[in-house]
Amino acid sequence: MFTFKEIHSAYLRCKRGKGKTHNAIKFEMNLVENICNLEEKLNKRTYMPARCVCFLTTSPKLREVFAADFSDRVVHHLVTPVLEKIYEPKFIHDSYSCRVGKGIHNAQKRALKFSKATNYYLQLDIRNFFYSIDKNILFNMLNSTIVQNYHKVDKSAIELNEMLWLVHKIIFYDITKNVYIKGSKEGFELIPSHKTLFKVPKNKGLPIGNLTSQFFANVYMNDFDNFCKRVLKCKRYIRYVDDFVIFDNSKDRLVEIKSEIELYLEQYLKLKLRDKTILRSVHDGLDFLGYIIRPHYVLVRRRVIKNYKHKKARYLDSYEKQKGEMSLVEIKQFLSVQASFVGHISHANSYNLCKKVGVINENNPFDDDRA
Repeated sequence: MFTFKEIHSAYLRCKRGKGKTHNAIKFEMNLVENICNLEEKLNKRTYMPARCVCFLTTSPKLREVFAADFSDRVVHHLVTPVLEKIYEPKFIHDSYSCRVGKGIHNAQKRALKFSKATNYYLQLDIRNFFYSIDKNILFNMLNSTIVQNYHKVDKSAIELNEMLWLVHKIIFYDITKNVYIKGSKEGFELIPSHKTLFKVPKNKGLPIGNLTSQFFANVYMNDFDNFCKRVLKCKRYIRYVDDFVIFDNSKDRLVEIKSEIELYLEQYLKLKLRDKTILRSVHDGLDFLGYIIRPHYVLVRRRVIKNYKHKKARYLDSYEKQKGEMSLVEIKQFLSVQASFVGHISHANSYNLCKKVGVINENNPFDDDRA
């Protein structure tokens, strides 16, 4: 059923990019023993997720993040690739979050292409998406699809019943019952009650930060994606997590589509749209995934630039306080921040911006504004 080989492969996938964290090193110190323990618990169905860490992040806004124990992340990497083999053929092309070969930059390029071919866009997002996901609806979706399609998974070492049991365990486990709160508890009191798992109704909400939560979000929205494409006939539709954009040449048509979407979300997924609705000309610019997208050029969103300048100033202050010295860790952190920023703006018309913030990227494919 759950084999040592499969769990070890999941460990290797989990380790990528996380190999030097405290939890990863701790797990690796007794690697064989830890994998054997996981194998035994999974096969005896005594597995229970370990204590997680909950902390606050303020970028782009205040929210709570749950960091699973490394052993549980291994389990997530054990489950997700198997389910991806079933669901990837079912996902629509223009769903871009947490999928191989998709991502923010491909979504931005697709939006630019659609903006050149249409006159208007309708931009909507879902209110409190991760905290509003109904676990019963989600598991019923997964259960039906897995049962019907599990034979397509090539020589999986995980049997059908074991997979269903583990998926159920991950979805319905109440992560708030065994958690370490990192940081000031006063900060958690600033979060509205509808934006925290500690206060949502029973069997509602998925923890932000888990690989399985990101994948399950795509599963939860898959029928909706197909409803927009197949039933509403939205030829130019893009979704990234809970933020989606529909392009069309008719403003009235987009108003009708919004009404149909509201009904579907409430009736089938128990979700509601945010009150803010954006229906504009493509020439007014689409604020999407950190970019302002217009038919013939793309700009970087001001908030992205402001965040980079703030981080850069923080490192410069540290440099001055230490009298011109910085630790190797600080230098690596800053270089990582700068590389991330340059990578982001390289997908926009940003040559002059690079000069203003003190970064020149000669490999920028957008060079229209160099003149």
